[in-house]
Amino acid sequence: MRRYVLRRVAAMLVTLVFVSLLVFVVVRVLPGDPALIMLGIEASPEAVARLRESLGLNLPVPVQYVRWVAHAAAGDLGRSIQYDVPVAGLIFSRLSVTLPLTVMAAALMAAAAIPLGVFAATRHRRWGDYLTMTLSQLGIAVPGFWA
Repeated sequence: MRRYVLRRVAAMLVTLVFVSLLVFVVVRVLPGDPALIMLGIEASPEAVARLRESLGLNLPVPVQYVRWVAHAAAGDLGRSIQYDVPVAGLIFSRLSVTLPLTVMAAALMAAAAIPLGVFAATRHRRWGDYLTMTLSQLGIAVPGFWA
């Protein structure tokens, strides 16, 4: 059991590293200079250079990645370019609406899934089982924006 847990934790860590690298690289290859976007196209080159330095964009890319991961692990998700407030604060301010919606959606799913699961289990390998399985697979396959 211990080996299983250690393998799962190792797999999780490898996945987290790869996902964080993917996110970092995708954000880095987006067109446009973040400092220029923040200041606007009328900004002087000196102001852009100062902002790039204050944001750490002049550092080597591996150093930027390590700093980004360290800040994210510490809960510092940066500042919103649009609102000029900490991103973590924006996320937490939206939780008062998101959390109740999530709990209600999970309760509705359980209220539908448990009886359907019992129905399918009592009709194993018969039409009720196949119908329930087909409907559940279709529900899983439907993209979230269609649901």
